[in-house]
Amino acid sequence: MSQRWLVAAALFAVVFSASNQIAAFGVFLPALADHFGWSRGAISVALSISLLIGGFAGFAVGAIADRHGPRGILLLTVAIAGAGYALASTTGALWHLYVFVGVMGGLGTSGFYIIASTTVTRWFDRDRGLALALVLVGFNVSFVTAGPAAAWLIERVGWRGAYLVFGGWLCVVGSLAALVVRDPPRQRVAPGPATLRDDHGVGVGEALRDRRLWLLLLSWFVLGAVLLMVTVHVVPYARDGGADLASAALALTAYGVGAAVGRLASGPLSDRLGPQPIMRACFVLQVIALVVLAFGPSLPLLLPMVAVFGLGFTGADTVYLRVIPDVFGLKALGAITGVLSMGWRAGAALGPALAGFIHDATGSYALPFGLAPVAVVVGYALFAAGSKKP
Repeated sequence: MSQRWLVAAALFAVVFSASNQIAAFGVFLPALADHFGWSRGAISVALSISLLIGGFAGFAVGAIADRHGPRGILLLTVAIAGAGYALASTTGALWHLYVFVGVMGGLGTSGFYIIASTTVTRWFDRDRGLALALVLVGFNVSFVTAGPAAAWLIERVGWRGAYLVFGGWLCVVGSLAALVVRDPPRQRVAPGPATLRDDHGVGVGEALRDRRLWLLLLSWFVLGAVLLMVTVHVVPYARDGGADLASAALALTAYGVGAAVGRLASGPLSDRLGPQPIMRACFVLQVIALVVLAFGPSLPLLLPMVAVFGLGFTGADTVYLRVIPDVFGLKALGAITGVLSMGWRAGAALGPALAGFIHDATGSYALPFGLAPVAVVVGYALFAAGSKKP
């Protein structure tokens, strides 16, 4: 195995391990609500805190990785997240959840997606879309496994034991994999018309003055809100329709399967056909799936629609990450990706909390799920404007 593929495999392991608790949050949510009597909105705030703190910390993490390399900062953040999730097993009050899952989980997961995407981009000058897909599919595979695993663990050892298992996994597997991660040697690729050198592109200050950055940030904000609203609340949404916890958790598995297919297909297709046609197709799939979900379908129809939504979302997400170096270059890729991830995380923080409080107030998910397809259309319009070449 060549060194670049070894680094890619290690990054896949980090992404998968760090994503498990995020993917399983929707399964922990009803378990915590039943145990403590807390509202769904109040519990969702823990994830919102995590995503917001991770968004702000992600800029610093990306800048540190640009300057000092990815390994050290990745090890530190993975250890913080693993410790936070393990400590969540001791939760006895709502503020404990906010500290362990929100603050520690947010700091600890602030860098894995940024570092994975920017490190892979630096290693792969050819087949970049394919490499990004193979690494970041770890995020989507976690939705296939984490939901059923969390439901199985909660039924057998309780939610406290489940949190301890998830935290321990991240500490051990994530840390070992992070030890392998490094940037490629400088000037690894001879400059040419199809290559981007490490010093090619704009600095973060110049990028911040470019309106395209803010359009892309707003686009990712909208898409993050929709994704986390769906993945956090689709399990309780299915339970409200009469499904038991184990059956409802299959919605996350369905999302993960569709998302994995979308990730692996969109990467190489964007290399061959270009990013824009793939992005349009992915947005159409999302809108179709969300329109159907808004009508509250029964579980046999809900599961394939969640899978189609996952296929469309992750296909679009892969193309989004592929476009960033095309627009801004590699010079400050980590810091710029960190800025953009603040938009995604801010939306992801708002979406599930807002949907939870709307459900608490109205007793229904009709409004958040009904607005989701409209939001996706707005997100595509912002992306199309922000990804234009000068």
